[in-house]
Amino acid sequence: MKVAAYEGIRQIRLQERAYPKITDDEAIVKVKYCGICGSDMHSYLEGRKGPPGLVLGHEVVGTVAELGKNVKGSKIGDRVVIGPPGTCGKCYYCRHGHPSYCQHVMENTIGLSPGVDGGMAEYVRVPIPENMLVKLPDNVSFEDAVLMDTIAVSFHGIRISHFRMGDNVVVTGAGPIGLAAIEYAKIGGARHVTVIQRSPVKLKMAFDYGADVGFSPQEEGLKKKVQDLYGGIGPDIWLECAGNHDALQMALDMVRGGGQIMIIGHDHQPGPLIEQHLNRAEIETKGSRVYDKEEIEMCLAYLSQGRFHTRGMVSDIISLDDIITKGFDRLAVDKSLLKVVIAPNG
Repeated sequence: MKVAAYEGIRQIRLQERAYPKITDDEAIVKVKYCGICGSDMHSYLEGRKGPPGLVLGHEVVGTVAELGKNVKGSKIGDRVVIGPPGTCGKCYYCRHGHPSYCQHVMENTIGLSPGVDGGMAEYVRVPIPENMLVKLPDNVSFEDAVLMDTIAVSFHGIRISHFRMGDNVVVTGAGPIGLAAIEYAKIGGARHVTVIQRSPVKLKMAFDYGADVGFSPQEEGLKKKVQDLYGGIGPDIWLECAGNHDALQMALDMVRGGGQIMIIGHDHQPGPLIEQHLNRAEIETKGSRVYDKEEIEMCLAYLSQGRFHTRGMVSDIISLDDIITKGFDRLAVDKSLLKVVIAPNG
């Protein structure tokens, strides 16, 4: 089968590899689509730990092609999304109802750890199918479902926040995660949503997802404009989805006293944090990490019921052969792109 193997910074090679072998507790999925995630882009542009040769890609949908004899809950031919990350179900956090903190999640998640190849391939091995395979409702398309990782990340971040119906919300970043956050905030009863985004294309799309007001981060007098929208004190909740230090600093400077900043996007580089901004009015910052299987099922239900839409979120669907020129290299320079999806089987 054909795969795209990561070999180093800006190095991805198409290779032929043997069809995966599985144990009695594993499964194989024929990949329909695999999204290129921000973490894949970080690996491509900045490098990653571990030996070369890993097949990237953890945003995967497809059809169950093979099941180990011990696997329950799925059958051959099921249309599935692979997710959530590979929680073990046995560690302290899994046993105490916090699978997002799982001690072994990364070593089991496809496309992130050595020995667990991802979905930039024609077929992918699923190490913990009973935790990781979620069947798609009949009326949810693969094109919508391939966004599930992105959508569920936003959903989880809002669910663990202090967000309440009637809150005023600011979202930084209108990529796929930010757009989903805007839509879920509105579904949850936000009184008003402001989005801050540099790309005019993404900023325009944010209004289709429910934003009431939008600004560029370079807008003159931005702090006063944002705070004046909310009684001169700022928003109740700030959903930081851009994943950069400037956006986090902006949130610390503008959120109201006693407000909360949810860090949903992540920057892989170290950066300064001015503690005084946290102390100035007892601002709370909270991180958000992945999501669980129940949350994916909830997100799929929203899609199935027509309560959530993904219009325009997939920018392009490309072949595996075009993974570099139309995928990684294009995403590196064109910041108007949202989600580029690979179709390994055509």
